[in-house]
Amino acid sequence: MSTSKTRTFNYGWVVIGAFLAIDSVIMGITFSLGIMLPLIAKDLDMTLGQSSWLGAVNWEVSGLLSIPVAFRLSRYSPKMVVTVSSLLSVPLLFAQGLAPSYWILLVARVVYLAVGLARFSARPTLIQQWFPQEKIPLVNGVLSVAMGLAGGVVVFFMGGLMEALDGWRNAFYLFGALTAVLTVAWMFLGRENPASGFREQPPEPGALRAILGNKTLWLLGIGVTGDLICWGAMETLWPTYAVEEGFITLQKASFCEGLSYFGYAAGSVIGGLAAMRLGRRKPILWLSGLMLPMVTIGVLYSRSFAVLALLWSLWGLAELYTPVIMTIPYELPGVKPQQVVLATAFVVTVFTAGSGLGPLLAGYAADAIGLEKALLVTCLFPLLLFITGLLIRETGPAARRHPA
Repeated sequence: MSTSKTRTFNYGWVVIGAFLAIDSVIMGITFSLGIMLPLIAKDLDMTLGQSSWLGAVNWEVSGLLSIPVAFRLSRYSPKMVVTVSSLLSVPLLFAQGLAPSYWILLVARVVYLAVGLARFSARPTLIQQWFPQEKIPLVNGVLSVAMGLAGGVVVFFMGGLMEALDGWRNAFYLFGALTAVLTVAWMFLGRENPASGFREQPPEPGALRAILGNKTLWLLGIGVTGDLICWGAMETLWPTYAVEEGFITLQKASFCEGLSYFGYAAGSVIGGLAAMRLGRRKPILWLSGLMLPMVTIGVLYSRSFAVLALLWSLWGLAELYTPVIMTIPYELPGVKPQQVVLATAFVVTVFTAGSGLGPLLAGYAADAIGLEKALLVTCLFPLLLFITGLLIRETGPAARRHPA
């Protein structure tokens, strides 16, 4: 009996690893957009406003479609959903590389991101099929770490990669080919676990209404929005700002942004372990909410490459709250296991819809007050995460054992 459980637990990591490999591609090509933008904008003769919109859709697509996609796809096999989504992603990556104009690139990117959401909707079901409840914070922490490392590698090397591949278009072709290979691997390695007894059911009548009425989910979404407004603006437009100001090259800007993902990986480990050790979630939100504004303002006004590299690393480290906000939906009173997909999608919807405002806010405000001041305004928004930590109720096991 114990041997069977051990095998099931171990193969769960294989399934999650295969899922992560595919999802890392979409994360890498999404978050490296800011590094690619100076070359794309020059090639396609784009304005700053158009660059802002291209960065904003990274978030707005998730914000608008996370709940509808999760609602529609929760009744289907997660393996099938991941497979079909990944197969469709391949031609859409090549379409972005082939785009002859801004509008075609924008449409191809929107469709690509929408298709990628299908994979995200399968993640909670796969986790609940393969892992017991007490291991979920660990799994989410590992996923966050691995995503951070994958994103860091892509962003870190994107400047040099585009130079080696002779342009941004060939980078898209490379990612398209990589996605094709990883999809084949998923088709062989990805499995469901019927022995767990868990299978996502179609949402019950009123399930979405119950999720929409949950105060904690709204507060989580708004708090993380504050962080991602800043992240979306800086990640998209800081490389352009830094290169135009002349204090750093595009390749060094790529290195700096890439370091944030390695810091993010370390922060996810620390955040996940701290949450398990403390048995509480709120202190992690407080710490991140106070660190982030200080670090991001430092990034904006620093001119030394060494200092920028350190600050971007610390920025990623300060994102240690990520495993916590992905774990809280599993712990909310009154949210059934079958509703976790919708609860998670709701949090993603609120914070991604808001974070898409970051590039737009900075891009269009720059016309009135300049890009530097516009980016400074966005650096203050992560304080909302600290406020969220004050307002929500504790959901961790320590609070359940010793309620206030």
